[in-house]
Amino acid sequence: MTALLWHLGILAAAAALAVVIVRRIPVIPPGPSGPPRAAAAAAEPADRAFAQARWWEHRLASTRDDLPRFRSLVQRRLAELAVERLRRRHGAVGPDRAAEILGGELYELITVPVTAVPTRAELARLIARIEEI
Repeated sequence: MTALLWHLGILAAAAALAVVIVRRIPVIPPGPSGPPRAAAAAAEPADRAFAQARWWEHRLASTRDDLPRFRSLVQRRLAELAVERLRRRHGAVGPDRAAEILGGELYELITVPVTAVPTRAELARLIARIEEI
């Protein structure tokens, strides 16, 4: 009889311990709704903007002394940005009108293969010009 009571006592202690352990496990709410996902979705556009800025920073730094790399990575991308700005703000324009809107130096940068990588100050000025369009 005492052995049976002893086994029941151990069984009761194990059950109590199991209840305590189960209560300490955090409960994650099911489903797509909830504040953590909403906060992540709200932060996503800002993260994307920073990622794009880091992409540009890395590309510009890596092409500082590498003319072919500058041509393929940066010059082509600047041309795409300028063309997109022209299309959105001025509609379809011909080469003469594009040169007039962009200015000679920027138009030349995006249409003629460069012979030297522009300095940071030159790039900053040209990029500001693209933003002004």
